[in-house]
Amino acid sequence: MRYFNDADYKNLWKTTNTKEVSIFNPMPFPSDEELAALETRLGVKLPSSYIELAKTSQNGGHTKRNSFPLCGDDGNVYRHIEIPVICPMGYHSFANRGLGSDSPSLLYDMQNLVKISQSFVTYYDFIVLNYLDCTPNEEPSVAFVTRKVRNGKDGEPPLDCKNWRHINDKFYWELKTIAPTFDVFIKGLVVMPKLPPFKFEDIKEPLKTAAQKAFREAVKKHGNEEIIAFGLYIDPDGTMVDDAINTKENLERNLAEYGKSKSDTEYFTYSTSEWKYSTFALDLFEPISKELAIRSAALGSEDKMTRFSGKLFNFCVDILAELKAENFFSNEYNLPIMLSVGIEGGELSPAKIKKIRTVLE
Repeated sequence: MRYFNDADYKNLWKTTNTKEVSIFNPMPFPSDEELAALETRLGVKLPSSYIELAKTSQNGGHTKRNSFPLCGDDGNVYRHIEIPVICPMGYHSFANRGLGSDSPSLLYDMQNLVKISQSFVTYYDFIVLNYLDCTPNEEPSVAFVTRKVRNGKDGEPPLDCKNWRHINDKFYWELKTIAPTFDVFIKGLVVMPKLPPFKFEDIKEPLKTAAQKAFREAVKKHGNEEIIAFGLYIDPDGTMVDDAINTKENLERNLAEYGKSKSDTEYFTYSTSEWKYSTFALDLFEPISKELAIRSAALGSEDKMTRFSGKLFNFCVDILAELKAENFFSNEYNLPIMLSVGIEGGELSPAKIKKIRTVLE
């Protein structure tokens, strides 16, 4: 039985730069012995259509038809998931990606879920071959797994680390079948549609409301610890925004232990990653972040993502400046509050610190 024809492969792959070393470049097709060993190791039957794709077209690589449309209950497409690569069948060292050394490139260690594509910019969701509901000899469906915020509603998993859907007391995984088989998934891939220009003004009120709720929640929980700073932080690709606060005790401890220079002092003062607490209004920040992730994913290049992230940084500064001008922080807390915007996993450049000081101090 054949699953694909030439039309199914049309515009599927991007031309690969063979000089660029990448774990997602096409690979030679594994031998029968290697495939059998891989299935034994995973304890599953690999989809026959996946094997056919790797044999007759290309064993993994970057995709040109790089997104899969998600439909709502009404049948209308409500978003596209970015699928920048299809992992090759075979073995690679994934130690530098945190997936363990000498792991099969197909495997994502989440109990019985097997990852088939890796998004570089979407941190909230991913695509898997779902073996949860089939026997070892049955072919899996393709599912979309997304991170959800716990809010006490029905359908959330218990707070039990033995349940794969449980992440922590704030998040859990939700799984939705998007294709009954792997070949249906491949045939459904399309080129990521161009979205209309993103208007930051569309998220102004939601983001402002989220910042207000976050600060009020922080004061309620930790106001007795002498809060000295409140900030928003983003990631380098502009895919998320969240909140953070710092306390006087935490800053003084960090400066006493690590503050050896002016740059050290600036780092611990302004970098939200070194602050004491974060994530006080997940229910409001999460939908904003998911919209940002979708928009960032559709940009298609690192340069565009960097510019998008820069615009988001400036927008967050403007939001805090507006709240400060409205005396929001002084009305909610009886001590002076320093405001900042941080970048997750990175230091603020002198230019960004200068902007924060100019606008927020």
